[in-house]
Amino acid sequence: MNYRQYPPPPILRPYVRYFWSFDSFHAISSKLLNKSFADRYPRLIFQNLNQFNPIFDTSGTILPQCYLSGIDTTNTECVMPGTFSHFGVSFFPHALNAFFRIEAYELVDKIPDIRFLCNEDIQSKLERARSHESRVQIVSRYLYNKIYYFKKQDQLVNYIIQQNEIHESTDLYELIRKYKVSERQLERKFKTSIGISPKKLQRIARFEKSLHLLEQADYKQLTSIAHKLDYTDQSHFIKDFKDFSGMTPYEFVKCPNLGSDSSSFIYNSSNKG
Repeated sequence: MNYRQYPPPPILRPYVRYFWSFDSFHAISSKLLNKSFADRYPRLIFQNLNQFNPIFDTSGTILPQCYLSGIDTTNTECVMPGTFSHFGVSFFPHALNAFFRIEAYELVDKIPDIRFLCNEDIQSKLERARSHESRVQIVSRYLYNKIYYFKKQDQLVNYIIQQNEIHESTDLYELIRKYKVSERQLERKFKTSIGISPKKLQRIARFEKSLHLLEQADYKQLTSIAHKLDYTDQSHFIKDFKDFSGMTPYEFVKCPNLGSDSSSFIYNSSNKG
């Protein structure tokens, strides 16, 4: 499997973390299980179906060839063929509202076909592209045109996200005092621009940090990790982790993955943790 990241052009960096491609040339009969956990970074995903196979959910329904994935607040699973070629964009939390002019809470835990959200046929352009590098250029132009002609963005939320002023240990009341807004106003702004409340964004950020710590640690260090994350005790950490991932920290550590992007992990389909 070959996974690569590509940097966005400077003008898109306030909204785009990176572009990525993921190609696999395993035996056509093999299947991989993709476990997607709670994730504060939305995505755009394109499946190259020219001589490659599509992703489908666990009920057997094929996912759209090109789709958005809003902020995830829970875990999901899908099945990937051994041979696939995917291209995607990893956005910052406020990007979908900025690019697609939709209240972001409508996309939380959803994966709409891109054709339902825009008139421009970006899917066909990506399908005709001969390389992932060409797709970077195509999507960069596509996103630039969208942001250039759309100025009605919540600048407060954009600024807070771009300055990394909200993370797992942020004091939200300090933000409220600093920007002279009420707690209700801040929550409403976040739900429109990002899709979820500031508190939930913090919880997911802390969960994502726990994934990073667990990937570099032994399960015996669980108490130490819970302490680093400011949980009152280990049981609260385990409960939060299971709510966002569908598995315990122990199961996550003991189940080796074959690849990952953000909070999405690929496993052998025969080993479901």
